[in-house]
Amino acid sequence: PHFFARAMATHARARLAMPRAMYRARGHARMTIARASSTLKPSEVITREELELAANARGLTLETAFTGPVFKMIARRLDDDGDVRRMSAGGASSSSSSSSSAAAVLKSNDADEDVNIVATHEGFVAPPPFGILHMDSMRVYNSRINASEKVTMRSTFGIAILLGTMSLLTAHEAGCKKCELLAIDDGNEYAAKLVRYYSRLGFEVVRVVGENGLRDMPDLLVWGGVGTRMDGDVDTLLKKWGGVIRKSLAK
Repeated sequence: PHFFARAMATHARARLAMPRAMYRARGHARMTIARASSTLKPSEVITREELELAANARGLTLETAFTGPVFKMIARRLDDDGDVRRMSAGGASSSSSSSSSAAAVLKSNDADEDVNIVATHEGFVAPPPFGILHMDSMRVYNSRINASEKVTMRSTFGIAILLGTMSLLTAHEAGCKKCELLAIDDGNEYAAKLVRYYSRLGFEVVRVVGENGLRDMPDLLVWGGVGTRMDGDVDTLLKKWGGVIRKSLAK
């Protein structure tokens, strides 16, 4: 099953509809904001190192960058030596260490030009008093994953849950409690399946956007489409999804 995704010809995509000072380490950016109290014990919180190890096991590396409160996270293919592989659609290829600037992922055309970017995740973190993780989009480029890689990358679900957990970890560190998304409705049977799937992941239905006239205008402006608004608890989701990833590392 696809996570935060709808089937498209070249990639899986979902509409899900802004973090602060940047901390960069091994291609990641982290917000530096005073945290609110958490319901999780430190041992229950998956680390960035564990997420990177899980990504490496799939032949990937994770990169994150912020512009103000907005984040963009990507899963990029590694070469055989464990270096970051970059290749444009025109065929030019190069490798660099994973410490290369993560800010490059914020370029709007980066994912289109670099065929070694296999997934992207965008949204924003609004620290307390708002305390919201807003998951705007998750795109998994299925056409860029060849047959031999599907075994090591363990399906598009495996890639997307890594990026989703990374954003949850960022939100947890910022003291956020609520995660919000929109399960997009394209007018087909997939919409209902998407809602059921998100429910199994730990989200709860808030309301349907698109059936309430002018009352839906704020949501339509924020999310840019109709569908089902769903919320989840950041700590609960982080513990659940992080546990799945830790189990995969233990195998």
